[in-house]
Amino acid sequence: MANVTRTRMKASVKTAYDRRLLMRALPRLLHGRWGRPATFDGYKNWEIRRMEGFTDTGISPLTEGVDPIEHAAPAISTYTLEPQWYGTYVQYTEEVSMQTIDPVILETSRILGEHAGKMIDILIRDEITANATADYAGGAEADTDIDTTNDKISYADLVQDVALLQANGALPAENGYYPVIIHPYSWATLMQDTTFVALFTREGGEAIRSGLIGRVLNCELYTTYNAKVSEGAGADTTVDVYHALFIGEESYGLAGMTGLAPNWNPDGGPPVVWGQGTGKSVNVARIIVKDLGETGFDPLDRRGTIGWKATHDQIVLNSSWIVSLHHANDFS
Repeated sequence: MANVTRTRMKASVKTAYDRRLLMRALPRLLHGRWGRPATFDGYKNWEIRRMEGFTDTGISPLTEGVDPIEHAAPAISTYTLEPQWYGTYVQYTEEVSMQTIDPVILETSRILGEHAGKMIDILIRDEITANATADYAGGAEADTDIDTTNDKISYADLVQDVALLQANGALPAENGYYPVIIHPYSWATLMQDTTFVALFTREGGEAIRSGLIGRVLNCELYTTYNAKVSEGAGADTTVDVYHALFIGEESYGLAGMTGLAPNWNPDGGPPVVWGQGTGKSVNVARIIVKDLGETGFDPLDRRGTIGWKATHDQIVLNSSWIVSLHHANDFS
C-alpha cells in the first residue's frame, strides 16, 4: 500500500481563522462591552479585585497643630470567576486545501463567529438581567402586571432609572454616559413618545454601525435584536415583557473571550487578554478545523469538521449599579 501524506494546516492559517472568528464574534458581544475584565494569573485563576469606597463618616474641622483621626483603610473585595468552555461544530465534505485560506472554511468560520458572539452575549445578558435591580414601567410591580395599555416604555422611565442609578452612586460606564441596551421594538415605542423625540439626538453613521442610536439625558441608547425578551410573561400570554438595561460603571465583570482588548493583537498571534498582569497571552477563542479524514474512522477521507471553542464567565459585581426596566411595547 502506498504511503499517504496528509497536509496539515499551517500555524499562520490557523491564526487567520481565529482572527476571522473574533472579527465576527466581538461586534455581537454588546452586553459584554462594559464589563470589567478579570485578571488571569497564569494558573487557571481569574479574579477581579476591587477597592471599595470609604463609608460615610462624620468630619470635623482641622485643628492647628493636631493631626486628624486616621481613616480606616478601604476594604478590598475579591471576586473569583471560573470560565467554562463553550462551542459547537459542523461537518464538511468538500475537498479543501490546507495550505491557503480556503473559501469554504473562511465562510463557515464567519458564520460560526457570529454564532459564538450571539451565544456568549446571551449568557452575559441573562446573568446581568437576572441580577440587576428590577424596575417596572407604568404602575406595574411585577411582570404579571405588565400590559400594553399602561406599561409601555416611556421617557419618564428613562428619567426614573437614570435617577435611580445616580441615587445609588453609580458612575456612568462610558464617556460620561450610562449605556442603555434596548430591543428595536422598545426604541420604536420610544419614538412614539413626543417628549423623548423632542430631546433625542441621533449620532452619525459610525455610531449607528456600533449599535449606538442616539443620546438622551445622560444615556447612550444601544439597540440589539439580542435584548432580553420574556415571551408571554405579562398580564396575559399575549404580552411579552421586554428588558432595557441601564448600566453603571463596574457593575459586572467578565472573564475569557469577552475580556479581549479592543485592539486584540492585530499583528497576528493569539488574542491577548486584558489585565492579565503576567505578560502571558491566553487563546480564549479558537476556530478548530479537522481536515478530511482527521475526525476518526473515515476510510475514504471524505469528512472533516470546523467548529468554534471559547472560554467565558460573567459575574454581577454590584446589582444596584445596573437596572433592568421591565416593560411592554407598541410592537411585538
